[in-house]
Amino acid sequence: MAERKILIIEDSDLMRDLLRATLRDLGTVEAAPDGKSGLKMALDLMPSIILLDIVLPDIDGFRVCEALKKDERTKHIPVIVMTGLDSAKAELKGLSLGAADFVRKPFEPEIVRARVRTQLELVSAREELVYMAMVDSMTGCFNRRHFMNAADMELSRRKRHSYGLVVAVLDVDNFKMINDTYGHEAGDLVLKEIANCCKETVRYEDTLGRIGGEEFAVLLPEADVDGAYVVLERVREKIAAIEYSHNGHIFHVTVSIGLTEVDYDDVAINTALDRADQALYQAKEQGRNIVVIN
Repeated sequence: MAERKILIIEDSDLMRDLLRATLRDLGTVEAAPDGKSGLKMALDLMPSIILLDIVLPDIDGFRVCEALKKDERTKHIPVIVMTGLDSAKAELKGLSLGAADFVRKPFEPEIVRARVRTQLELVSAREELVYMAMVDSMTGCFNRRHFMNAADMELSRRKRHSYGLVVAVLDVDNFKMINDTYGHEAGDLVLKEIANCCKETVRYEDTLGRIGGEEFAVLLPEADVDGAYVVLERVREKIAAIEYSHNGHIFHVTVSIGLTEVDYDDVAINTALDRADQALYQAKEQGRNIVVIN
């Protein structure tokens, strides 16, 4: 599990120190002495979990919890509410505001550890589900659904901020022949290597997705077709240079690539992808293993 950040919002120095000592091996522990600084730290740190005292010197913990759960940026963070109030109403109110759990003071350190650990395990499980819903399991690229969603969001941002946007479609040449000649394991190996080559070559800000069986797409923000052509030509050359070895067979693979600039009147990324597909078809017609601009 990746290193976790735990935020404690608690006004008592003694209690903050005790919680730090109790939780320090579960993640990086940070603390805020009041509600306002706690809300700011929550936004700055984006912690994995928040332990929140109800009685604070400025705003009470219920209001802090409510603010956290109303903010799109922090509403997913589990909150464990802590209080010395011996009241079922306080517990019910905290849970009704979206708290994930409730701890009464004075607390047993092992109980707090167990509850925090449980919430962190749930965070990891949710992250894994999100990852699985976004990513193609074979290649580690975004899957078609997430690529299309990300591309449409980029298209909306581009219309607001007026920057260049290019989309490219990449298809493995003669992929069926590879599967028929060397077997489907060889085909899977080719797809994984091509995905890795693309990840290593495209820019950090670019978005890569596997949108079909042997078809990939790349979204290049803040780029024009000339600059994108340079990037995709480098991808094509690197893929062509890869030497595959499978069951005693040595072979090479090429790709054809079509790219187009996203127009300002494109209402969805599908429109631009269709033009990139037309360029890809031209690349196939012209002999494969080339990049064509439409």
